Amino acid sequence: MVRFGVSEYTLVFRRDGGRGTGRPQGRWSVARPFAPSALVRRGAAKLDAARTEELFVVPICSTLALDPASYERFLSASGVLDDALQILGNLSLAEAERAETARKEIQSVVMAAEVQYIVEGMTA
Repeated sequence: MVRFGVSEYTLVFRRDGGRGTGRPQGRWSVARPFAPSALVRRGAAKLDAARTEELFVVPICSTLALDPASYERFLSASGVLDDALQILGNLSLAEAERAETARKEIQSVVMAAEVQYIVEGMTA
């Protein structure tokens, strides 16, 4: 079933680290939607809650008429997830203003990809 109107999605990123080991924080990775490339890099499919130090959530409102699975494919194919990981870089969640700026930048990247998707569909 294809729904029309505004759909809500949630992007979730995680950063693993050695809790209590004194190790520096790891790099951000995609937790949701599932990204096959993230699985290859991590070597495991499930979230290890005992090692997850931080989660970063980005709510997305989309007007694309895509079911959740198709939208996740769109996010992956459009490069949005890779762009989001670059934006996150070495983000520290202790810096609330910087975290909010990163959230807005990721939302902007998603919107730009959606506009490009719509324009390409109109010219096809």
